[in-house]
Amino acid sequence: MEIEVSDEGPGFPPPTAAQAFERFTRGDEARAARGAGLGLAIVRAIAQAHRGSAELVGPTGPGVRLRIPAASSAKTGEAGAAAAPSRAA
Repeated sequence: MEIEVSDEGPGFPPPTAAQAFERFTRGDEARAARGAGLGLAIVRAIAQAHRGSAELVGPTGPGVRLRIPAASSAKTGEAGAAAAPSRAA
């Protein structure tokens, strides 16, 4: 299954984009706002715990693509067919 979340924000500046999924990473402008810089680190940790991945859409955003493999038929007792990609805005 693939989920892509995007927004109309500016994305990440190139130096920040390279570290976007590291804990406590915040861009210069984001430091004035609330938050600890943990959101994308948590997203990636959850994706990896399910043998998936999380990455920026494009080289610097402005969104995130989350991929999680479909459950195998041996685990679920179902056909195990992958769901169609969905997009959330």
